[in-house]
Amino acid sequence: MADSIKSDLERVTAKAPDVTDQDELQLRKLGYKQSLKRSWHLIENFAASFCALNFIGAARSVFFLGILAGGPAAMWSSYLITMIFMWITAAVLAEVCSALPLSGSIYIWAAESAGPKYARLVGTVVAWWACTAWMTFVASNCQTTANYIVSQLAVWEVDFPGGISNDNIKWRAFIWALSEALLILAIAMNYLPAQWYSRVFKFSMGLMMLDFFLCVIWLPIGVSRTYGFRSAKDVFTLTYNGTGAPAGWNWILSLLFATWTLTGFDASGHIAEETKNA
Repeated sequence: MADSIKSDLERVTAKAPDVTDQDELQLRKLGYKQSLKRSWHLIENFAASFCALNFIGAARSVFFLGILAGGPAAMWSSYLITMIFMWITAAVLAEVCSALPLSGSIYIWAAESAGPKYARLVGTVVAWWACTAWMTFVASNCQTTANYIVSQLAVWEVDFPGGISNDNIKWRAFIWALSEALLILAIAMNYLPAQWYSRVFKFSMGLMMLDFFLCVIWLPIGVSRTYGFRSAKDVFTLTYNGTGAPAGWNWILSLLFATWTLTGFDASGHIAEETKNA
């Protein structure tokens, strides 16, 4: 089997002497012509998923939901369940991505997995789902980022015309305008030269790691000097229903908090065709 693959690759190489990347040889063997330049390495690929995952920003944005929907007991148990299944999903995506390092990623992989008979149907459904999901992620991230930024006005007790309240239409308009500005910024970044993205990925990853370590170091110190830590019993057994939903449904809602902070690692697959030795 190994000798057969080796001979196939040698035959492809002979027909395409300009090809030097092993992934491109593999794609040509499958009848696919690579259309994107492979210029990124492992660090850029990892940074793409690490930044898309955004576990720190997402935790801040939806932490309240985990507290309302089940309390501490629901939060840690939902996280445990979510991590197990997310690890399985990530392992599957990594294996498929390595076998088919293509642009477009998810819907192409889905089509290949479905087989010739249902490839178009499955590929179309998954493509529309992925498109809708990522558009929703961008919009919601802009909204939650705007909310987080304007929350500092309340923390620093900055006066705002009409007051800092959702009952104030000026306040809501201000948040909306800020969200739109962030959305425009996110769209504009897609027009940066391709070679700049390596720096953008690395800078973003460094910024997030700095944020993470500041939280790990500063948060326990801040808590210990103010209202203090809760007991282990409260952390592992305390439940709370702040949504008004039935107990079971209320607990299920806490899964949204966990999944929201562990979503986005498929970004590595989206740039697989631009990554060397993916």
